[in-house]
Amino acid sequence: MVKTGAGLSLLVWGMLALPLSLAAPPATHDMKLILEITGGGAGPLSLPSDVAVDEQQIYIVDGGNHRLMVFDHDGKYRFAVGGEGDGPGQFNGPLGIDAGSDGRIYVADRGNQRIQILSKQGEFLKSFKVKSSDGLVTPVDVAVDREGKEIYVTGNSNHKVMVFSREGKLQREWGGSGLDPGNFRYPGSLSFLPDQRLAVVDILNTRVQLFEPAGQFSIEVGAWGVLPGQLFRPKGVAVDGQGRIYVSDSYMNVVQVFSDTGNFQHLLHISGGGRKLESPAGIAIGSDQRLYVAEMLEHRVSVFALGQ
Repeated sequence: MVKTGAGLSLLVWGMLALPLSLAAPPATHDMKLILEITGGGAGPLSLPSDVAVDEQQIYIVDGGNHRLMVFDHDGKYRFAVGGEGDGPGQFNGPLGIDAGSDGRIYVADRGNQRIQILSKQGEFLKSFKVKSSDGLVTPVDVAVDREGKEIYVTGNSNHKVMVFSREGKLQREWGGSGLDPGNFRYPGSLSFLPDQRLAVVDILNTRVQLFEPAGQFSIEVGAWGVLPGQLFRPKGVAVDGQGRIYVSDSYMNVVQVFSDTGNFQHLLHISGGGRKLESPAGIAIGSDQRLYVAEMLEHRVSVFALGQ
């Protein structure tokens, strides 16, 4: 990831594309900072890469410490799971996480090339190796469908989306390295829309691709660039109850919002001034209408209230 220092102001974003006399600031939507999580009883966060939430807890992938840290919705530390290793409940550079509707927590254990499944209390339940037709794969993110029957995983080393059964058996896969719709260059974060389509961040192709659950390509969101509606280094994706797609850009230090048809709607702006996002990576949206942002290089997770 690359930081931009002071970054580009929202006004500059609008002015880059138009003559000065015609320039207008891009549409923005305020969000209010509620709290910052930087660590707890087990110590400070180090390079948090992703975050997931359920009705009771916030789950943070504390990648630099090879563990999962868990907090309540007020930001109070509850417990930590893991440490560096390859045993049950240990991790090696974990990256992505999902809180499944089945009450289980799924973690992409990158260095161990596996998905680990935990209870909400942090108890190890099971794991399976991420193995596709290409052999063992380094996983980036994981998402579970609404019924909790299928587990979707992005692969860093094979540039594919893989779908596994609850038992860890490969059901299907699609993708491969390339520029065309349905191909990827380093697919990353995953999130389901209310209509069951799957949003996949296609990092080096600077876009988000949407697919039907069986893998058929639906639409493309975003394109390369630094203007509103464009993406330079997309990292995280989350979807709210209305199907709006939120995409973090770790280079431009922003979160943009798109409709479920791929149209740009607005940039999120932190109300009150004096604060901006820094290196946003994984993001999540809770049923409480809060946006959770893993600001990786700042070693914190920030929580924002979204306006209506």
